Amino acid sequence: MKLLFSFLSIFGAIISPNQPLKAVNIIPGGQNIGIEIKPGGLMVSGTYDIKYGGKTYNPSLNSDIQTGDIIYKANGEVVQNIDDFVNIFSNYPNSNDLKLSLKRNGKFLDRNLHIVRIDNRFKTGLFVKERLLGIGTVSFYDENTKMYGALGHEIADNSSTNLIEVDSGSIYDSTVTSITPSVNSKPGEKVADIDFNDYLGNVLSNTNIGIYGRYETLPNNSSSLPLAEIDEVKLGKAEMWTVVKGTEVTKYQIEITKVNHQSEMATKGISFKVTDERLLKVSNGIVAGMSGSPIIQDGKVVAAVTHVLVDKVESGYGVYMRWMFDMANTIYEQYYG
Repeated sequence: MKLLFSFLSIFGAIISPNQPLKAVNIIPGGQNIGIEIKPGGLMVSGTYDIKYGGKTYNPSLNSDIQTGDIIYKANGEVVQNIDDFVNIFSNYPNSNDLKLSLKRNGKFLDRNLHIVRIDNRFKTGLFVKERLLGIGTVSFYDENTKMYGALGHEIADNSSTNLIEVDSGSIYDSTVTSITPSVNSKPGEKVADIDFNDYLGNVLSNTNIGIYGRYETLPNNSSSLPLAEIDEVKLGKAEMWTVVKGTEVTKYQIEITKVNHQSEMATKGISFKVTDERLLKVSNGIVAGMSGSPIIQDGKVVAAVTHVLVDKVESGYGVYMRWMFDMANTIYEQYYG
């Protein structure tokens, strides 16, 4: 299940079946976290019609400014937040147009935004955001690199399908206050508070198999487990570690029902169903916010929860933890190698 916020470069990796892999230990996660992403400008989350003088103007239809675009300059001046944007067009009271520099799907574009003044108020026809907030679950921590992986899937704003590029980001401590249970065709969600005073780490990258960054400190009583290789994952009993109340990570019984033995980095490596009556009683199955919850089998970390089956909410998909670990190492080499 994807976060409804809501997040860059997607790296491919191919592992040869004959290539020996070094045994790795990682610390399983399960902790609930708050996530803040800033895209390096203002993200267009929607547009609206402006009616004036018998005309109608909409930035999407008339200026090709689309939902998901990132505004990083206006009239050549850098835009970091909403105040920057307002100040810039307020400094041009006699101008009807503003030249915007945009990023869209990795491309840089220039567009002219028409500014309309009605009753001494400026109308732009744009809805914009300067940050994205949400919650999710940590999948693992790597003590060697101080990298973590979380979510198991990309972060995308609910107004756009675009993968959100990370200019800067942070993760924070989060406390689950309640669970809205899932029902078939309507997945539920964790309801949680985010403590912005309790900074846990940064966010470096948003990919199709999770978000990644460096953590500040490890959770209390952390201990490592071996990372399973893909050919070690099998059908049968396993555990999912997640938080459903407060901050305590609880282990719940699941059953892995399908295994896809992938040879390159991809999502939906496994299918599983929740069998633990304690979790079914609270949530009816998988809910939004469980994304990233680690899955443990035979004492090894095998996968992370990614999606819920909308019409069968006790069931879900997982991404192999091996892929997430490899992605974290690729990002670490990019930034610190």
